Amino acid sequence: MGIKERVKNNMEKIVVKGHQVDQEVISFVEEDYAKTLDDLGKGTDTIKETTLEYLEGVEEGLKAAGHKSGELVSKAAEALVEVSRDLDDRGVDTAKKIALEAGNVLNTALEKSKGSMDSVAEKTKEQMKNAYARLNEVGEAGKSRLKGVGEGIKAYAELKKGGLKDETRASLHKTADRSKVLIEGLARSTEEHSKALLSHSSKKGAEWLNKLADKIKPEDERR
Repeated sequence: MGIKERVKNNMEKIVVKGHQVDQEVISFVEEDYAKTLDDLGKGTDTIKETTLEYLEGVEEGLKAAGHKSGELVSKAAEALVEVSRDLDDRGVDTAKKIALEAGNVLNTALEKSKGSMDSVAEKTKEQMKNAYARLNEVGEAGKSRLKGVGEGIKAYAELKKGGLKDETRASLHKTADRSKVLIEGLARSTEEHSKALLSHSSKKGAEWLNKLADKIKPEDERR
């Protein structure tokens, strides 16, 4: 069963049950969409198409069960963005902790070796390299996910524009634009933490960390 059909079926069941429909719909979306994103690849296009299908499933399920869909679909779209943001926050927080631990290990090793990277164990260097790479990877994946969700919401709004009220269409575009704001915030957060992680008082340590950053950052961000 495809995503749209699965979501549609669940919407119908919620409406038929008739108990706090709006609340139950959003609760389902929050839990189910998080699982759906976990099962997907990281590509923006994949997430965009999935988000579009998801909103279509919400709309079609509500309509099939005789429930008004416009305002509730808008609320569902807002929930999709928040789910993506929460996943990003958790992923980045975990990556930050791992990177901080690796940075502390490296700093201790550099202090003992009086700033000489040559004397630092390869295991410690590799730990730092992996932690920094993971931080960058999680940040890039989070931005891609938010972009895909925003584009999917916008694609849904365009696809259904003939049958949407003006306020519903405006709300969907506003929600899609919120994903752009969150992308900028995520980028700032990971960049700030990366800079803190890469700073070191010793010349040798700073040189090695900067070389590491150039190797790991996406090609379009390299100096």
